[in-house]
Amino acid sequence: MADDKSKTKQDRKLVSSEEPYEVAAFARKYGVPPSEAQTIIKRYGPSRKKLDAYMAARG
Repeated sequence: MADDKSKTKQDRKLVSSEEPYEVAAFARKYGVPPSEAQTIIKRYGPSRKKLDAYMAARG
């Protein structure tokens, strides 16, 4: 979560592989194990847009 509350919109565009709750939410959203979700986030970067596109293309 952003320290500066005025920057929350920008913060929501990113997924942190270091925050367990964000990894868990991503894993739940796509039905993958948390370890796989963390690997995907680290490999493809923190951009939600890129991660959503990757997961959609994955099937």
